[in-house]
Amino acid sequence: MRRFELPRRTIEAFESVGIEMDFLPRVAGAAESSVHVATLEPGGTIGLHRATKSQMFAVIAGEGQVASSDGVRVTLSAGQLVIWEAGEMHQSWASTAMSVVIVESDGRFETTEHHREL
Repeated sequence: MRRFELPRRTIEAFESVGIEMDFLPRVAGAAESSVHVATLEPGGTIGLHRATKSQMFAVIAGEGQVASSDGVRVTLSAGQLVIWEAGEMHQSWASTAMSVVIVESDGRFETTEHHREL
């Protein structure tokens, strides 16, 4: 599992006003990708399971914890993400109400210098 901070930028292109955008890593070399938005209640969990593809789990609101097969829980809050590789066991828990974007892909996630690894 790798953990990153989501880079946030103010968007002014196209005469945009009052917009900030978080940037997810790009997916490269993918034949298949899917994007999901999940809302977890406080105390909710996505149970322990094996990633069938590379998976990005980006918290957009709230706070929770994630763990890989070693069972060590790591806190994840809004503006942070983790990337699990295909085959990696993982689980997540919501400490507060938590909204996440989950991207699954047979490609690879390309982080940039703006995605600071935590």
